[in-house]
Amino acid sequence: MAATTKLTPKRLAIEAKRALRAAAKYWPPRRADTFFKPGEEVLTVGIGAPRLKQIERKLFNATRKSWTAAEAAEFAETLLAEKYIEGRSVGLMMLSRFYREYDPNLLARARGWLASRRCDNWALTDLLSTKVLAPLLQQYPDLAPRLRDWGQANSLWVRRAALAALVPLARRGQQLALAYGLSAAMFDDRDDLVHKAAGWLLRECGKTNPRRLEAYLCAHGPRIPRTTLRYAIERFPPPKREEILEKTRDGTEAVSQV
Repeated sequence: MAATTKLTPKRLAIEAKRALRAAAKYWPPRRADTFFKPGEEVLTVGIGAPRLKQIERKLFNATRKSWTAAEAAEFAETLLAEKYIEGRSVGLMMLSRFYREYDPNLLARARGWLASRRCDNWALTDLLSTKVLAPLLQQYPDLAPRLRDWGQANSLWVRRAALAALVPLARRGQQLALAYGLSAAMFDDRDDLVHKAAGWLLRECGKTNPRRLEAYLCAHGPRIPRTTLRYAIERFPPPKREEILEKTRDGTEAVSQV
């Protein structure tokens, strides 16, 4: 692939699939045995992360001077139709390269990918959320409140993405009110993967203001799923973790607005 050649998204997708097939440890794709819950149908062709990054970098170098974010989104959508995780991951990795040119309409498009199960496991959902949606929300902060609606979606992956997309922002002290509010709204969610994402987000919120996080956790007390709570307090010293666990277990703190 010559860097000076103008490649269409469809053509580059063909090149990408050829490269992935050539690098595959096995073919046809197999069910992934690690990292995912029993029963999750995640298929893999056995390409490790370093090799996958090499393939993606070569694809990007062929388009970096000629493509826009719109073309990258079309490429990603094509690769998201693949059955195996490496193909879909490359599509999202490529799209993340063009973050400076994102269009606000990408938010709705990404929700469609999640709802239609093109991102149907936590790894792809988190890749889309942290590497594509977070930069989009950074560029267009007025879009962020729309995630409240995502938190009520039927799709598990839309709900998890609502939380995960805020993680890079919360880490920098941004959108904290939204992050805290959305997490609380999802304490009653039925799925453990959402509880874990809420804890992850709350942990990142606490990096810039641990006292605020502690007050929030004690205020909401036993409403917080224990999975969420244990993720959220990972950065606290062990004695403080035990203190928070005890306070929230007993429910001795009055619920207040934090």
